Amino acid sequence: MPHARARPSMWREQFDYYWDGRRRLAIGWFEGAERAAVRPELTVISARDERFTNAPTLVDVISAARWRARIIVVDVPPEHRFVRLTAADGAELILALSAERELPQGGDWRLLLTLLPDAGGADPVAFRLAAFPARGDVERLSREQTAAAGARLVWAIGQRRVVERADNALVIRLAPARRIFPAYQSRLVLEAAPFDSSAAADAREAPFAIMEHWLREPGAPRIILRLRIPDSIEESATLLGRCSVALAMNQRRRLKGWTLEQRSAGEPAVDPLTFDDLRQATGDPQEHPDAAETAESVVVGNLLALLVDPDEAEVDGIALRRSREKAAPGMGETADIEFYGAALGDDVGLVCPAAGPGDLGVAPVDPGGPAFARLFRVEGDGLAPRRATDDEGLLDDLMRRAADAARAATGAAARAVAERAAGLKGRRDKFVASLNGALARAEVAARFEPPGLWDALEPLAQASFAALVVGETGPARARLQQLGGYGAFCADPALAAVIAEGGEFAQSARPSAEAAPARAPSLLARYLDACGAQGMAPTGVDASQEARLMRALLKEPDVAALREARVALAIDDGVRREAAKAARFIVDAAAVERARAHFTEAGAMDAAEMLDAYLDVRRAGGWTPPHEAPTLAALVARAGVERDAARLEAESLAQAPPAQERSKGLFAAMRGLFGR
Repeated sequence: MPHARARPSMWREQFDYYWDGRRRLAIGWFEGAERAAVRPELTVISARDERFTNAPTLVDVISAARWRARIIVVDVPPEHRFVRLTAADGAELILALSAERELPQGGDWRLLLTLLPDAGGADPVAFRLAAFPARGDVERLSREQTAAAGARLVWAIGQRRVVERADNALVIRLAPARRIFPAYQSRLVLEAAPFDSSAAADAREAPFAIMEHWLREPGAPRIILRLRIPDSIEESATLLGRCSVALAMNQRRRLKGWTLEQRSAGEPAVDPLTFDDLRQATGDPQEHPDAAETAESVVVGNLLALLVDPDEAEVDGIALRRSREKAAPGMGETADIEFYGAALGDDVGLVCPAAGPGDLGVAPVDPGGPAFARLFRVEGDGLAPRRATDDEGLLDDLMRRAADAARAATGAAARAVAERAAGLKGRRDKFVASLNGALARAEVAARFEPPGLWDALEPLAQASFAALVVGETGPARARLQQLGGYGAFCADPALAAVIAEGGEFAQSARPSAEAAPARAPSLLARYLDACGAQGMAPTGVDASQEARLMRALLKEPDVAALREARVALAIDDGVRREAAKAARFIVDAAAVERARAHFTEAGAMDAAEMLDAYLDVRRAGGWTPPHEAPTLAALVARAGVERDAARLEAESLAQAPPAQERSKGLFAAMRGLFGR
């Protein structure tokens, strides 16, 4: 059979490894790759250097049973870029996590497609791998693969890797995985274009062109913001449809405020010129200067409508032009937003009432401020990004107008784009519904929430968690639910997996209250902390020794007694097992106290003091060395034997018949007869 002929080290090249470029690593095998015949027990250790001498850290211990999920997700500590996977037979693989530019030339491109299941398929989701040389046109080949997948395609990521072999050593160098389909997450970035007085593509005139000194010059500076959309228009449609381009004409706002103050005080005021005044002055009824014709001081226009239906969605004072250059696949789109109605001191930018942190940004340096607005001030030498504040009254007005513009964006083109975007989101909805269906069939209470923004490895993490929960027993599922379900798994996937596997020791596990950067990097330390046994492991152990202790905690049945008796772990297997057996006799603190009292009463002060010291350490929350546990257990047992012996002796004396009085002698009897 193939399993019998499989070499133990074959897993190293049969598995695939995907890195998100930050901390997360996914390991598994997928349709389209050679199926892994071996399900190895692996120890995963990371470090900052390739020799594993700088901060080596235990990342995970993977049992053979966990490969039921086919996908294992782990997080490596920050700044660790080398990961070593070691099997029980000693076979090793080193993963070197590198920036794309740091990889050697060549290698292969690994495209992973996430698919909705076939009708009648047994698995709730499907993954398909396509691999081809990295020297080829990987963008074109990737597009062909995603197009061939059709409507079943939910997600696709690609990654370049380089495999290096030397003797029996194997090193796989990985670049960060990047999202191929849909292109990228929605993040709209604004960048101020340099002032330019050249004619634009739509041949609009500069503001105030009626003024003669402008006519003698090349033209007024053109106020343009460059908008970069990393996604396709369809994928970004939800965010784009909620965004509005904004022009706040502050000269008008201040003039309006000043005019109201003047009139309320009975002082002279002025009325601004209108387009009718300009047409009368020029004698041309068709005069249409490039300024905002509206009398309002704030103008907004829906961004999606301007992008896909500019003729129908024309906005007074604003023009938008999409780049005519076709962007490379996955590079999104670029558009120029010209605010031809803006003047010195005005504010221009984007407003999105539904934006979250990071949805809107400014390049090269973001000024910060509310997530829902990014504004620039028109100054004499260019556009300056500014931090919008809530105390100006302008933001509330912009938000209200943007919400109205989003509701009014009903053009046919905008509706068509929104429908296509809904189709892409609908695939993710079906993916999540399929996983939830698998959980429901297994009578698991946990459910995935509707999909929001996904990280590159999100589908892999969701599929891994679903398979983990479905394959576990009822108590293990309860522990995962108690820990926090998928949210806890996302925060610390290795910890969630070992808690599910941990049996009685992990029965009362609780999630850490510390944020991810403050948590201990070692899996052993985090596991002991979650299980209420912080400090149980000896100090000074290395990552390999931590892995041995971690496996002992998962496999040895008596380790829970060690924790309850506050006896520390021992690296030596024999010492630890003897200590675990002894711990069962000293778990009951009251029994230890009775033994101490017995030895004190009996005058055996050495035994009493040893038990007293143990109780003091236990009350203080410390840990007793494991080699002392057998002696303590022997003392408790001895005290019990001695107390039992004393009790039996007392009972024997109490039950014996009273001694009869001896018969008097002859002389005593005679004294009784003849007087005293």
